[in-house]
Amino acid sequence: MSEVTDIVVPILQRLQTDLGDVKRHIEALTDRMDAFEDYFTYTMGLTQQHTLDIRRLRTEIAAIKARLNGPEDNSKTIRGRHG
Repeated sequence: MSEVTDIVVPILQRLQTDLGDVKRHIEALTDRMDAFEDYFTYTMGLTQQHTLDIRRLRTEIAAIKARLNGPEDNSKTIRGRHG
């Protein structure tokens, strides 16, 4: 029986050590994935904010152009239809 124990115990100890190493690697990867998730969420928030800012600016530019060119564009349209 001690011969079997002498063979099996070192194998089990090695498996336990390997399992501990795997658990530590998984914990490290989990921490890195959490950090990546935080970064990704932050980046997506910035991107969404910039998209909204760009849309607002385009709307404002279109409104300014309409005010600046409004009567002129209307007279061209009217002349184009009737001229």
